[in-house]
Amino acid sequence: MTAPAQKPENKNPANTDTGGPLFFQRRFLPMWIALTAGAFSDNTLRQALLIGVSYGVIRTPGFENGDNSIPFIGALLPFAIMIFSPLSGQLADRFETSLMFRRTKLAEVAMMLLAAYAFSSGNGLLATMMLFGMGAQSAFFSPVRIGAMPKYLQANELVRGNGLCNAGLFTAILVGYAVGGFLIARENGGAMVAMVLVSASTVGFIAASMTPHAAANAPGLRINFNVATQSFAMFRIVLGARGVAPPLFGVGVFYLLSTAVTVITPLYARDALHANAMVATALNGLFAIGAGIGAVTAASLSKNRSGLAEATIAVGAAGVLAIIVYLITPLAAPADGALTLGGLFGSAIGLALCAAFVATAALMGVYIAPLQAAMQRRAPAGVRARIMAAGAFMNAAFAIPGSLAIFAITSTGADPRLVFLAVAAAMLSISAYMLHRRRTLPAGLYDEMLTSEQLAGEKLAEADTTER
Repeated sequence: MTAPAQKPENKNPANTDTGGPLFFQRRFLPMWIALTAGAFSDNTLRQALLIGVSYGVIRTPGFENGDNSIPFIGALLPFAIMIFSPLSGQLADRFETSLMFRRTKLAEVAMMLLAAYAFSSGNGLLATMMLFGMGAQSAFFSPVRIGAMPKYLQANELVRGNGLCNAGLFTAILVGYAVGGFLIARENGGAMVAMVLVSASTVGFIAASMTPHAAANAPGLRINFNVATQSFAMFRIVLGARGVAPPLFGVGVFYLLSTAVTVITPLYARDALHANAMVATALNGLFAIGAGIGAVTAASLSKNRSGLAEATIAVGAAGVLAIIVYLITPLAAPADGALTLGGLFGSAIGLALCAAFVATAALMGVYIAPLQAAMQRRAPAGVRARIMAAGAFMNAAFAIPGSLAIFAITSTGADPRLVFLAVAAAMLSISAYMLHRRRTLPAGLYDEMLTSEQLAGEKLAEADTTER
């Protein structure tokens, strides 16, 4: 199956402001702030729930063993994204981009007000419901933001733009982890979490209101509200767009692995390291720091190369480091008592474990940005947001088993370290597959040198070429 012929995309007025550093331009900065503020509030909410449940601060109804609720709480965000993505991609293609930015962020403010009430009143059920609601909001925001990037940015700015967005995203996740985890364990922590959630969502809405106008991709599109048929239609579009499916699948695997690691970390800290809640929060923070470092590194890749070769090496090296985390964990756990932050950072083996967490995440940050750019670069303009929605659907579909797989640990009492062995096997398999693809389709897979013809979209216009 192949994509219909596509003419080179007309330059959008939104991406003509090219003076000064990209990060500070209006075509990028408001979108970046809206993304990072939303990621911060999402992860503050999520981490406050996970840490609160793991250490008995928050009670979840319906679970005799609170630990068994953790995988399901972790799956709420991606489950909501998977449900609503078939509709969100259509809306993002149908309506003007800045309008969609404002609408999605206004919905976030409303839901964070409800979440704030839940935390300040101690209503764990409502807080959990709002986590699901934020997943729904993310489902509508994500295709708007990702689909907007080829409108706001030139094609040879996409790897850099994705790297900067990922750096902001992972930094926001880091701060959200820290704020949610540290505040919920304090006296009156629920009220403090509530204030943070409302403030962050308000900042995101203000930033979204400053995004530039960018014309709709398909203003005449008729919206199909049937989730089942539209899901099928989305993936037909993906399979018909040359070169889109492999990076879309690769990004989905990233979400499977990262979700598994972030969900297991509180239990890993408690049961494998015999650590307190502060160490659990710090380890998730280190993972986010590393991912941010990797994203900044990806943003510095040459603008005339796709970065996919570097992604192949990075994911393989990350697999090796995940094995090292598994091996050195018993050496970092204290013989008696609880591991504290001082004990973690005050010993050589503790520092080595921290370095392995950071480096593994950094390498995965290098892995994901080139894949995201490849999707955006190869997606035909008229269906781009629906392809990005299919990507969000795929990410959620992979994140859900990444979270629910942890139930195998919580229900059996198995060693949480085993998750790192499984993650390592997956990473090494991905690297091996990408190396195989590089040998068989070196030019087609890698878009290695981004020539002007490629940037104009001529490769996507070769409708009679065999699908990759």
